[in-house]
Amino acid sequence: MADYISYNLECSKVGMKKVVSLWVLILCSQWAAATHIVGGEFEITHVQGDTYLFRQIQYFDVVNGEPLAKDNEIRASIFRKRGNVFVRTVTMRYRTESLVKYTNPICTDDRLITNRIVYSTEVTLDSLSFSDPEGYYMVWERCCRNNIITNIVLPDQTGQTFFIEFPAIRKNGEEFRNSSPQLFPPLSDYACVGRFYYVDFRGYDPDGDSLVYSLNPPLNSSQYDPLPVPTPAPHNKVTWKPGISDNYQIPGNPTLTINSNGFLTVIPSDEGLFVFSVKCEEYRNGVKIGTVLRDFQLFVIDCPDPGNKPELQVKAPDRDIFASQLDTIHLKVGDDRCFDFRVKDKDGGETIRLRAEAVNFEENIQSILSASIGYLPNTDDTLGIRVCLPECPYLQDKPFIIDIIAEDNTCPLPLMDTLRLIVVVEPPPNKPPVFTLPQQEELFLSFFEGDTISLEFLATDPDDDNLWLTIEGLDFDLGAFGIVIDTIEDSAGKMNFRLWWNTDCKIYPFAMKNDFQLKFFVEDADLCMLDNRDSVIVNIHVELPGNNSPVLTANGEPGDREIVMVAGGKISLDINTTDADSNDLLSLIGTGIGFNLEEAGIYFEGISGKQEVKAQFNWKTYCELLNQPQAGIYDLMFIAEDADKCKVSNADTLLLRVTIIPPNNTAPQLLINNELLADTLLVTAGDLLDLDLTGLDSDGDSITLKMINSSLLEEIGALFSDKSGFGSLSSQLNWQTDCADLTDGFQEAFYTFTFVLQDFTCAVPKNDMKDITIVVRDRAIDFDFFIPNVFTPNQQDMINETYLVPNLPVDNCEKQFQYIAIFNRWGKEVFRSEDKNFEWTGEGYAAGVYYYIVSYTGVDIKGTVSLLR
Repeated sequence: MADYISYNLECSKVGMKKVVSLWVLILCSQWAAATHIVGGEFEITHVQGDTYLFRQIQYFDVVNGEPLAKDNEIRASIFRKRGNVFVRTVTMRYRTESLVKYTNPICTDDRLITNRIVYSTEVTLDSLSFSDPEGYYMVWERCCRNNIITNIVLPDQTGQTFFIEFPAIRKNGEEFRNSSPQLFPPLSDYACVGRFYYVDFRGYDPDGDSLVYSLNPPLNSSQYDPLPVPTPAPHNKVTWKPGISDNYQIPGNPTLTINSNGFLTVIPSDEGLFVFSVKCEEYRNGVKIGTVLRDFQLFVIDCPDPGNKPELQVKAPDRDIFASQLDTIHLKVGDDRCFDFRVKDKDGGETIRLRAEAVNFEENIQSILSASIGYLPNTDDTLGIRVCLPECPYLQDKPFIIDIIAEDNTCPLPLMDTLRLIVVVEPPPNKPPVFTLPQQEELFLSFFEGDTISLEFLATDPDDDNLWLTIEGLDFDLGAFGIVIDTIEDSAGKMNFRLWWNTDCKIYPFAMKNDFQLKFFVEDADLCMLDNRDSVIVNIHVELPGNNSPVLTANGEPGDREIVMVAGGKISLDINTTDADSNDLLSLIGTGIGFNLEEAGIYFEGISGKQEVKAQFNWKTYCELLNQPQAGIYDLMFIAEDADKCKVSNADTLLLRVTIIPPNNTAPQLLINNELLADTLLVTAGDLLDLDLTGLDSDGDSITLKMINSSLLEEIGALFSDKSGFGSLSSQLNWQTDCADLTDGFQEAFYTFTFVLQDFTCAVPKNDMKDITIVVRDRAIDFDFFIPNVFTPNQQDMINETYLVPNLPVDNCEKQFQYIAIFNRWGKEVFRSEDKNFEWTGEGYAAGVYYYIVSYTGVDIKGTVSLLR
């Protein structure tokens, strides 16, 4: 059963004994450990070089939060946007914390207390890791949110994902420095049901980038864990309760909205604690470069009747009555510039605060108010103030707008009334300054290099105001070219000055620029410091001395050329440059386009001289050049430059494109047993296989012989060694076969050896590959053989004395000799031997017919033998 607690709000107003008690019932679930997050965001600030300050701002619920849930440090993860690839971890440590203050301290209640906790660290980013043009983002996840949040499901099991996008620190090879938006205000006040709630939720951008705001769904953590490991995008959203959505985060009429400038508004319709999220997007020159997501909570209660708002009226200087609004007021020189305002409040007992805010210009104008605070003790009392405008207008030649705002001290946010002044002020009379010499508004002047330029200018002011001069150079720095401005006279209403310039190109870089535009502006120090300036534009052309360009040739011919060279060949060229200007110093250099000359075996030193410079270009090409990134195409640039007086670039160039091609190559040939052997060889199990392998290359190239499936050698116990050589080589395959090399049932087995003979020549190697299949078969046995059927021991002739079978079949893998047994006619065994080379003497046995069995594996051969005495 859920518990109910009472919420008491006491709102005391200064100078009066008025206490309003409000009891609000809030549904509060049982406390869950580590539910504490109110919201927060990331900040990234550029410090110097590649060093950045990373900060996390975290808002902690003091009332409902678990103190032990505060982290000593946070470990955020940075991902590259392209591919969502992890880049690195950033550890930010606890630094400070402070209470979030209410807008109006008298509205403070001890049930809404928030701490602002700051974590930070300085990090040096590696430019190689942070130069991806699509940018990066940083993520930190934490559980859990406040357990009394009203608009999401299971808040005490819902985490928050802190998120910020930021750009690369290098773009197009150049530094790109950026600090993210920061100094975002928290929500320090509660809101009231049915009452307009507003807050300026804008941050500040240190770089002056444009910030655009919108609502965003709050992000959940990736898993229900106190400190989940940060995960790459996309990230989970919180789960809204029924009736709540991304576009309807807080019940209201209207619901919570934020305009693009960051002004947050809502008229809430329900009590509760509501989480919401705001997205701040950062733009530079119209291109989006970053995003910050920040979560926060809005506490909504049923407040007492706020009473009435103040009523503000004004009386213009030329009017006799007070009004709630005025038409545009035109004030001439000498007119009264003071407006009378009066404030009433039907509630009485109110403290009234007044503000003056500039609407269409930027300036602090609070000082135009005669008073900024007052007290109305009774309902019929009136507070009077004066607003006096200065003699000088805030804006020149157009109306300026000022809002006068009166606020009471209603909780939680004051009720207010605004009265707008639209005023056109005629400034004091002033005649603008003018240039009197020269008469033209734009001058076009030309001088020869080496001339000393001296131009005088005169500016005057009819009112004898003091003058000051501003000079701008179009796309150049005046000091870099030695332009000097001397003041001849500077007095009231008059300024005479001189432009002095020594156009010696030995001192100043006229080779870079010899056409100049200067803008002179003269302004008077009138009473209102309004823009009344006059200007004159001076265009100066510095004519440089004539110069002949050098001429560059190769083997006596100008112009670019292409050479096709077989790798290993030599290129020789006579590089020559001449200059018709005999005093100019010539320099001749060579450079590789996209490659280093020395790394390609080219040694061409720059030389210099006068009138004519010669150099020999030699290059012995080699095969490895075909394997470089240039893929055999090498562009070389020869540059001839003359050092004329003004160092104007008059270079002549000659582009040499060398295409290196591989030489012709004949494929090597692999011979086995000195012939082009058949693809299949038959071997009897138990025999020794010897194969002689010979590699030949008619070009004499470096060749290598390898066996592709060499793992087979170890399996069968064969021997083979890879070999290398030039032009020819040899190796052997040795294999002592046995019965184990047959398949089950002693059937024939097939073994395929793949040999490759490879040559190595200039990026176009060729090879000869052979597959040799060795068929291992069991030895054939012929059991149709002669077995003697008679022997004659003890005949004294020493012939056929014993019984033996000399021509027994040889064994194979499947059938092997087992024994011979001899029996008498009654079946009694009289002789047995397991030796194939047996001999039976018949000794002790009578003459007669005997029976024998010659047994092989699975085969028995039977017959008779006669013993004759």
